[in-house]
Amino acid sequence: MRVLFLFLLCSLFLALSWYEGGEEHDGAVVGAAEKQIPNTQLVSTHEGLRKDSSGVLLYREVPYSGYLLDLDSEGQVILRQGYFEGRLEGEILAYYASGALRFKRPYRDGQKHGAHMAWYEDGQMKFLYHFDQGKSVGNHKEWYPDGSLFQDLNYQDGRPFGPQKIWRSDGKIRANYVIRENGKRYGLMGIKRCTKIDGEKEEIDPYKGVEN
Repeated sequence: MRVLFLFLLCSLFLALSWYEGGEEHDGAVVGAAEKQIPNTQLVSTHEGLRKDSSGVLLYREVPYSGYLLDLDSEGQVILRQGYFEGRLEGEILAYYASGALRFKRPYRDGQKHGAHMAWYEDGQMKFLYHFDQGKSVGNHKEWYPDGSLFQDLNYQDGRPFGPQKIWRSDGKIRANYVIRENGKRYGLMGIKRCTKIDGEKEEIDPYKGVEN
């Protein structure tokens, strides 16, 4: 009986170590445990808050851990941001005046991480982006208010890669091209009027595609 107990205890310890390490198992990346944000809440206009030169949020000169709230004129929460030791952590939530969810943007260690989503006030999806430790990855989509696609872009390690498509509001295609491994683009261009490109880095900023 004692041997069985020790076996179960060791198995539990190994399972916990497997999860918390954030390692890859069976081809799937297991994320490290999220940081525990204290249930402290401060309004963003609090006089004791400031950011230092590196962007760390300080409260009374100490890196802040807790939630930061933006309120409208009626005192309703329109933005809720989590911080851990002065850096963004967890989900940033924004709301319309009606109370409808405007966007949800998860962060880890101050960087965009996971699926970033936004909606129009009527609940129609506005955008869906994916990030990994601050870098754009996978598929990024944006929609017009009527639900039709505005753009369907793909990223690899923070850079545009693969099929890229952009539509006009009338449904006609404006850009339809592919970015290959050599960085060259093949197909119908015409993207400059649709989304902002960093000319030096040749990177597309998904947050500059349409006003959020």
